Amino acid sequence: MSMVSRSGVSSGKLVVAAMILIAATLAAITVWHHWSKGYASIAYWGAANGENIRYAPVVQLKTGGETFVISKARGLVHFRQALIEDASFTQTISKDDAQPEWTHEVVFSWPEKSESTVVRFDLEKGLLALPDDAKLLVAKPEPTRSGLAAFFADVTSKKPQ
Repeated sequence: MSMVSRSGVSSGKLVVAAMILIAATLAAITVWHHWSKGYASIAYWGAANGENIRYAPVVQLKTGGETFVISKARGLVHFRQALIEDASFTQTISKDDAQPEWTHEVVFSWPEKSESTVVRFDLEKGLLALPDDAKLLVAKPEPTRSGLAAFFADVTSKKPQ
């Protein structure tokens, strides 16, 4: 014996339809939430640089005249995420106002492409920038700035390549 409503639709079909509607709504909310977390950062980096920061398989850190290949470094996923998430930064400021002293440079690249993305860091002032950009990102002191310093200290404690 099946349960059929007055309109001729079984209650099981209504439950399935409701579940699909709820799942689609929650999926849309998730997509919007993740997109909105990185909107301003991606606007700063640009689409191509944002893609390189997030996905480029070759990552090198240059500091103190040495180059470290950090493509498989512990914490790299979190480092990449911090760079493309708005919550990591407080504002953008002019390079002239900040007068950065770049101490670290990270290069994100693909073996099969000639383009790469270079991000410079002034850890003392908590500044990040693309080399030719007049604007700089200001990292939040906690957890971003301290996290960057800890990550760089960790990967530079290993032998450079």
